[in-house]
Amino acid sequence: MPQATVTSLAAWRAPAHSAMTLPRIQSLVQRRPVQAMAIVLLVPFLALAPLHLFKPATAKAHEVVTPVQVGISFNPHRAANMGLNYRTAFTRLEAMHFRVIRLSAYWDQIDHEGYEQLDWLMNEAQRAGQPVILAVGMKALGWPEFYIPASAMPAAGLTQGQDAASEASLRDATLAFVNDTVTRYRDHSTLIAWQVENEPFNRAGPQRLWIDATFLRDEITTVRALDGHHRPLIVNAFSHFNLLFDQASARQGFDLRQWLGFEADSAERDGLSVLNKGDVLGLDVYTAIGYRFLGHDQMSRADGDWPDRLAKVRDLARRQGKQAWITEAQAEPWESGPNSDGDPKSTSPQAMRSLFLNLKDAGFSTVLFWGSEYWLWRAEQGDSRWIDTIRAILRAEARAPAIAVAA
Repeated sequence: MPQATVTSLAAWRAPAHSAMTLPRIQSLVQRRPVQAMAIVLLVPFLALAPLHLFKPATAKAHEVVTPVQVGISFNPHRAANMGLNYRTAFTRLEAMHFRVIRLSAYWDQIDHEGYEQLDWLMNEAQRAGQPVILAVGMKALGWPEFYIPASAMPAAGLTQGQDAASEASLRDATLAFVNDTVTRYRDHSTLIAWQVENEPFNRAGPQRLWIDATFLRDEITTVRALDGHHRPLIVNAFSHFNLLFDQASARQGFDLRQWLGFEADSAERDGLSVLNKGDVLGLDVYTAIGYRFLGHDQMSRADGDWPDRLAKVRDLARRQGKQAWITEAQAEPWESGPNSDGDPKSTSPQAMRSLFLNLKDAGFSTVLFWGSEYWLWRAEQGDSRWIDTIRAILRAEARAPAIAVAA
């Protein structure tokens, strides 16, 4: 396959969290030797503490397992970077009759070019009767995560690890963008929900930025006031993967409680705290992530307890009168470099199906796959296994009810 195509594919992959790499540990040792020594002294204790992680997963839905509402996310920029026409790609996906397609308003593009591309997607969905979710805010679907236009960037820029919403001028500009976008699309008949920001409580992107709960509540209040159709709101989180990657993406950094197996602060709990009854906590689930360490390709796997951890979050949401959806289920590779996508190690069509069945067994009735552009690209390369696997899942779940559209 052409090198340019593979490189551009890697640049737009889901790995919103590619900043979570092990070379950061080397940097920590160099910059903070005292803290690093403390961690070294704790290692013998910590090595024994997380034994709870090695228990086999046992999550099963207690009720009868019902057909799953299967959806996807679609990013027109990723499609274009894979050599696909975004309009053709979107209509091909519509023809597969997903229960919902998640879209995003990319602020930097809209600031520079206007709403033309998103208008086409939203109008096409309305024409086809395709239910959609629209994500709004400064953080959107896909790398580099934060899509802040130059016109809204603070004069001094943003610093590594910063709460992006701590800048007053950026807060005001973001709320104005949210206002304009919600007002523009609030009367679209196939829009079923708003997503506010994307994984706001997880550090991500080149600068590992995040968004605080106070500002997220301001955005949520703005969307509710403007919507007029009582649509549910979605706040999503990069769900439990393993201790190392969880700590790297957590806004609060290292948390000893989690290593010891106790309940700790998490992006999932933070998300639930800002939602109302009837709203949706979105969980983004990946089971294998590639990375480079000391110049070598490595693969990190999710802890064996990930289905149980997801089931606990689902049950917590239900007790609060809220919904829990899978807003991203890994269905494309997350490799350590751009040259691995032709022969990926992180996932496969069989692994996609296995992940889906695990999520269904755990009681999730709405699952959105991540990777739709990749499946179309693979099919154009002569490999239809990926999209055929999704078609088989859709056939098996054909009895799932439609997702209700707001009046």
